[in-house]
Amino acid sequence: MASLRALPLRSVLLTSGTLSPLESFAHELQLGFKYTLENPHVIDPSQVWVGVVPAGPTGTNLNSSYVNRNSDKYKDDLGHAIVNFARVIPDGLLVFFPAYSLLQSCLDHWKASSGTTGGPTIWERILRHKAPVIEPKTSSAFAAAIADYQQKLEDLNGTGAVFFAVCRGKVSEGIDFSDKAGRGVVITGLPFPAAHDPHVKLQKQLLDEEAHAGQGGIMGGRGLTGEQWYVQQCLRAVNQAMGRVIRHRWDYGAVLLADERFGYSQNQRQLSRWLRDQVVQHPNFGAAIGSLTKFFKDKGDILASAAA
Repeated sequence: MASLRALPLRSVLLTSGTLSPLESFAHELQLGFKYTLENPHVIDPSQVWVGVVPAGPTGTNLNSSYVNRNSDKYKDDLGHAIVNFARVIPDGLLVFFPAYSLLQSCLDHWKASSGTTGGPTIWERILRHKAPVIEPKTSSAFAAAIADYQQKLEDLNGTGAVFFAVCRGKVSEGIDFSDKAGRGVVITGLPFPAAHDPHVKLQKQLLDEEAHAGQGGIMGGRGLTGEQWYVQQCLRAVNQAMGRVIRHRWDYGAVLLADERFGYSQNQRQLSRWLRDQVVQHPNFGAAIGSLTKFFKDKGDILASAAA
């Protein structure tokens, strides 16, 4: 961008659906944007359901922080929640995890645990409602996974499919899951970059040094601190994953923020504008699943009336 800035250009115009949060994006490009604009979506607000689900069906707080994510109670109730989401949401469901390690840990746990209810395992209960596909780690296997998902969606004897994936993975950033392919997106936590990654540590250090330099720095005191950049990288990954749910003017679907930390105002402020003002903080799981059920029932009634 430095070489582009050196050219005799009148202006540089950047457009995208996933630039938010804008501050860290502008800082990474080292460009000062005199004007910024965040537009609403072309859809009607009634076409999307957005809710924070702070706890699972048995009341366990949903929080995928490093301190909490290895708890059996957390994994049990997250699994119970996904069983209910798979039951209520028609057709295709996308479930995003902060990291592949947590995705695999939850899948392994659900295949062995039935929670406190006894009977079938959590995994077996998910399979009653959706056929599963898991995002592969290798790029070479990704096309086959997408084809498998589409095939399971089109199975006339099935009730849909669920794609278990990770934020910042291929599923979250570039695939079109329009209409029945993506009626619901579940975000199971905040996907912070790996704190001990050398590149992340160096970036935070450089930003802190730049912020400390103030007016004498490259950004003239207008830059982010390392921690601000760290948080905004996380929320940008969330915005990219949430963007899978609405892909055209007549599409509809639900975004389920299944981590209590999405209820914090500082996190909601950095969500994409088209969803930010529609986020509902539900007090418990029962309120969330009741509202979600009504949303899809209303959509089903509307479609049935149009087809009659």
